[in-house]
This record gives sequence, structure tokens and C-alpha cells, in this order.
Amino acid sequence: MKASARVVKEPVVPAAHPLVLEFCAYLSNIRRQSPHTVAAYGRDLAAMLAFWAQHLQVGSIGFAELTSLQSEDIQAYLAEKLRPTGHGIAAKTSLNRQLSALRTFNKWLRLQHATEIGGLAGMRGLKAPAPSPKALNEAQTFDLLSAMGPPPVRTDDNSKRPQQARNLALFMTLYGLGLRISEALSLTRADVAGDTVMVTGKGQKQRQIPLPMAVKSALQQWLASSQQHPPTAPLFPNEAGQALSARMAQKMLKTAREALNLPSHATPHALRHSFATHLLHGGADLRTVQELLGHSQLATTQRYLAADIGHLLKTHQNAHPLGKK
Repeated sequence: MKASARVVKEPVVPAAHPLVLEFCAYLSNIRRQSPHTVAAYGRDLAAMLAFWAQHLQVGSIGFAELTSLQSEDIQAYLAEKLRPTGHGIAAKTSLNRQLSALRTFNKWLRLQHATEIGGLAGMRGLKAPAPSPKALNEAQTFDLLSAMGPPPVRTDDNSKRPQQARNLALFMTLYGLGLRISEALSLTRADVAGDTVMVTGKGQKQRQIPLPMAVKSALQQWLASSQQHPPTAPLFPNEAGQALSARMAQKMLKTAREALNLPSHATPHALRHSFATHLLHGGADLRTVQELLGHSQLATTQRYLAADIGHLLKTHQNAHPLGKK
């Protein structure tokens, strides 16, 4: 049977401004950006050009108007988006994304039309605070892991047991080692043959993490129930033998989260946050947690402390002479 041709979704550009349409076509056809990314750029640029047309009291924004823009005009757009309205205030991270889209648009204008947006060169992004990592507490974490465990042995359920063992091993690995979902799903069976795991993280940086006994036990049960796979096979495969997708892992956790009535931030990545938070609560030093997480900057790891002011106060009271009094 002949396979059907792959359908490529065209990006949906919300406004028919000729420059925006031309730029989006460049992103899609030359830069090979995803339809989602192209549509987002189109929405952001269409909104900015529409604002400046009204702000400058011109019918439409063309090359001349773009060149004559001042930094004050760009700031006026940002100020309008930050102004409290009935629809809320635009997040600074969202506005920084729009500024990034404008800079990319400006590079394209320079290369394709030998023109630039005036006032953009001196513009700096808005300082936005990094969101605090949201972790589960220990009870929620263990409830979630328990829900992933193998079901009771029943003759009509035996076909599901290997899959359940895989799911438990995956989420035990995420929580027990503090891995990103992409890091866990890139592991092979041979990677967990010893007492440590060599993990390849962002920027192809590698770090070695010890295997806690509970994680090792869950992995051994999974490996024993799936011995037909070679050592080079993905540690957590799908039914086709390929590496499980992050989307499928998220879907599995979502099902368990809803069944247990856990908060919406209970995601695979929340298990990594929980790993770091629970280590720090248990007395682990910040540098060790930084090494285990693979953070290049200590400030990134410090966010886990800043997210729990109550724990910091309790630690201060227990450790500082003045707190003890």
C-alpha cells in the first residue's frame, strides 16, 4: 500500500500586511521554522505594526515609517502592553519575545531590503524575574510514584505488567536522579548497567549521577521484564521499540495526576524540581545539588531555595545562634 504524502501545515498569519507576509514566508520556506513559530512571529509583528500605524497616525507602516521609528515609539508600544486593562497586563517575558521577533524582522529587513528599524539598536529587553520552580511535596510525590507501580498479579493483566514496570522505572528515574525528561528518554539499557549513570544534558555536557537503590530496583524489575531488547536499545521504549516520546510521558503523568487530584504543575519536569527541593530540605549543600542537576550557574540552583522562604526561615532558626534564642 502506497504511503500517503506528508501534509505540511501552512502557518496562519493573522494580518495581511505585505511585509509581515513576506517575512513569514521567509521563515517558513528558507529558515524552515515550524508553523507554530511562524504564526507567533506573524501575530507579534502584526500587532506592533498596527499599533505604530495608529500611534504615528499613518495609514500603513512601510519602509519609510520603519526607518523613522524612534526608541520612544517602541517604548510606547511596550508601555501600552504593560498598562493595566480589563484584559490584564502583558507579561514581561511575552514582551521580550515580541522584541526578539522585532529584532529578527529587523535582520531580515537589512538583508532583504537594505533598511533597518529606527530606534531598535539601543532597545534592551525588559527585566523579567525567573519563575520559581514548582515542586511537589514528599507525600504528593510518593502518591504519584505509587500510582505508577505494577498492578496486582492477575492472569488477565499480565500483558500490562511490563508497561507498568517501565512507567514506574521512568518516573522513579526522573525523581530519583533529577533528570530532564529528554535526558531520561535518551538513555539506553546499557547506560544503567552499573551503580552510576552517565547523563548527557544541555550543550552535550555530561555528568555522572549515582543510582539510588530504590531507582536501581525499579530499573532492574523493568529490565528483567523486557529481556528481548538489546543493550543499545532505548531504556524506555514505546510499543514500536523506539524511544518513548516526551509527549507520551506527559500524557501518562497527566492521567495519574487527575486520578490523584494533584495540582496542574505535577508534570515530568516537576519531578526534577521535587528532586532538588527535597535534597535541599534534607540538608544537601547547594554545590552538590548544582552538580547533580547539571546547572552551569549556581544562581539557577539557588532558585530552589528562594522558592521556599518558610524552609529558609526554619533553617535559620535552627542553625543561627540568634534564631535559637
